[in-house]
Amino acid sequence: MLDLLTVLLIAFVILLLIQIFALVRIKQMIVRLRTMLKIISPILQRHHDIQNARRVNMRICQFCKYRQAFIKTTSEADDEFYYRCKIKSREVELTDSCNFFELESEL
Repeated sequence: MLDLLTVLLIAFVILLLIQIFALVRIKQMIVRLRTMLKIISPILQRHHDIQNARRVNMRICQFCKYRQAFIKTTSEADDEFYYRCKIKSREVELTDSCNFFELESEL
């Protein structure tokens, strides 16, 4: 009976040591992954910001089929464009947007 108790105690201690060793290795892996993430994160964030900057909001008056372009002519040959909305009958900026937006078919 004493031999069986000693064998079980030794087996228990060996399994406990294996678990401790495994937990230490897992902790080391997590620390390494964290450091790699700290290095990679700014690069990925920069890439994400560049991708967002490239996206153009297509739902603005610049791309709307109801936008009309006109030229203000002056005597000093200082011509400039202004834009009107066909639906709202008012001046608009190219960056404006509204619920009546429809994409211009020529784009």
